[in-house]
Amino acid sequence: MMNKRRLLIAISVALVLVSFAGGFFLKNSISYFSKSIEKYPQDDKSKKENNHEERKVIKLTNEQIKRFDLQTITLKKNHFQHRITFPGQIALNENKITHVVASVPGVVKEIFKGLGEVAKSGEPLVTLQSRDMAEAKSSYISAYKNLGLQKDLLGREEKLWKLKVRAEVQFIQTRNNYENAKINLEKAKQNLLALSMTEKQIQKLPTQESPLNIYTIDSPIDGKIIERHITLGEVISSDKQIFVIANLDTVWINLAISAEELPKIKKDQKVDVFAHQGELINSGLIMYVSPVINEESRTGRAVIQMSNPQHALHPGDFIKAQVVIDENSALLSLPSSAIQRIDGKIVVFIKTNEHSFEAKLINIKGSEKGEFLEIIDGLKEGDEVVIKNSFLLKAEFGKSESEDSH
Repeated sequence: MMNKRRLLIAISVALVLVSFAGGFFLKNSISYFSKSIEKYPQDDKSKKENNHEERKVIKLTNEQIKRFDLQTITLKKNHFQHRITFPGQIALNENKITHVVASVPGVVKEIFKGLGEVAKSGEPLVTLQSRDMAEAKSSYISAYKNLGLQKDLLGREEKLWKLKVRAEVQFIQTRNNYENAKINLEKAKQNLLALSMTEKQIQKLPTQESPLNIYTIDSPIDGKIIERHITLGEVISSDKQIFVIANLDTVWINLAISAEELPKIKKDQKVDVFAHQGELINSGLIMYVSPVINEESRTGRAVIQMSNPQHALHPGDFIKAQVVIDENSALLSLPSSAIQRIDGKIVVFIKTNEHSFEAKLINIKGSEKGEFLEIIDGLKEGDEVVIKNSFLLKAEFGKSESEDSH
């Protein structure tokens, strides 16, 4: 009986030990399996790979950024606008150009300014030797001295008349002579002004020591000499154009507007002007719209006056301009230079930080042939989009994809 009890106790202890050992083993197995899952998170890895495929990021070095010369624009509210693209040409500001002519015939003695040089208003351009100018100056000096004489005579005759030494008729005659002298001086002065002499130059004539036949032509405006048509020793006529001077601080942009689009173009509409490479040059307002359509080209003319303080805009260059027709479009808009194709899909490159650029898939309205495209989706206000040399980023992206495939 005692042996039987001991056997039951031994069996019970054994069962307890087996149960405890089994529980410990199961717990450790679950813990190990859990850690294995954490160590090899297949779902997270796949997710990261999918995100890598969605976000196509390119990182550039400082040297690459400098060499690529990328230009970006930050999308703002003004990119929610309907625009129409027109060809145009930079031209001289017709209000800031002058043709300098010789007012009198003469011989060119000295030339102070050459082609391409800058002339300030009042600076001498050329000196002529002219007999006609000598005669005009002599007439003025003679009239000037005669007026001084008549003024002295009038003062003396007035005193004598008041003292009743002179008859009134003599005083009146002297006063008439003085008035006639004033008229003659003014006439001589106007003659010199008509010969392009300035008020300052005329005032110096009575005390001038240089020969009267020497005639200096000064620049009438601040500007650059864009034409010169004289040489030393040349005999020129009174109607010869000798210089053309243009102030390039402002220029005009002439737009060619098709007859169909002309009714949409109005004065004071906003315009963005782009170079052929696609970079934004400047923005301005339409200042003039011609009511006349050219019979041959069937186009009208719109003019934009644009500031040009650095003289970076060169008259004669062709440009493209986007005129804002509607300020409240539902779609963002971009210049077509920002668009690239990767694997058959339309993308633009977004600058995410100083060295990183992300390729973003977008959908556009219409075709890619226009100069300014409307974006249906893929971009938002605040995105900084590359609009110049984005093809270089496309090339870098191709390199990185090729390296990843290996």
